[in-house]
Amino acid sequence: MRPSQPRYPWIGLVAGPVAALASFVIAYYANPLNFGHREPLAAIPAFLLAVVVLLIGQNYAAYRELERAANHSDEIYEAVKDYLHVTKVGSPEQALRYISSRLPIVHEVRNTSFNLSGLTDRADDMLYDADAYVEFSQAIAEWTAKGLRCRDIGDGLAVERLRRTRMRAAARRENAPSRYHYRLIEHNEPQLNFTILGFPDGTGEVLFNWDFRNFGQDPKVLLSRDRDILEMFTVQFEHLWLRASPDHDAAEPQRPPGLP
Repeated sequence: MRPSQPRYPWIGLVAGPVAALASFVIAYYANPLNFGHREPLAAIPAFLLAVVVLLIGQNYAAYRELERAANHSDEIYEAVKDYLHVTKVGSPEQALRYISSRLPIVHEVRNTSFNLSGLTDRADDMLYDADAYVEFSQAIAEWTAKGLRCRDIGDGLAVERLRRTRMRAAARRENAPSRYHYRLIEHNEPQLNFTILGFPDGTGEVLFNWDFRNFGQDPKVLLSRDRDILEMFTVQFEHLWLRASPDHDAAEPQRPPGLP
């Protein structure tokens, strides 16, 4: 909620000086040190008290301004973030934890898992063998049992991970059909990995730049809620889904869902 603005902001500016002047007059005529009203020294304690009151008033006014600024900071941050085309999430492990935290409010997840044969050790060490990925796989199984729809596209290097996720999801659903589905791309070609989160109100967000490389630094995952960027990745995912095939070597046949 937006903090309420003072109706008359000038009151805060004059309140301190007015209180200081009032305290001076009261202290002068009250004469707590019995200097006598005609003695110049009688104004000293009144003046000191007025200075103290003025400082307190100014400090309180400054505190109120800082408090209002602090109350605005989160709202301003969220407003600005929504207008940015791309924001930085962090490492792939941090991005997985972010996605896991969003699953309770997500309607659909579309994910890709493509690898380069020379970088699988690096990706496993930094991502797939980490606790965050195990927690993510378990969260997918839990929430697909509650109605979340999830589709994965992977290659031959990802198939074992996808099968484990499917087994977890099927175990959660027991006798009901699983809402987790995956397909495989036969060729291990360089592909940009991304994850699309769709919300019940029709909005969504896409996380991309997951890819580990043999040059440069490790990736920093980026996030965008921009409609054009989201549409671009959505179209790419659906094209890949059409080109991919069910996992015929799995213990149970896949029953891929129809396209939306």
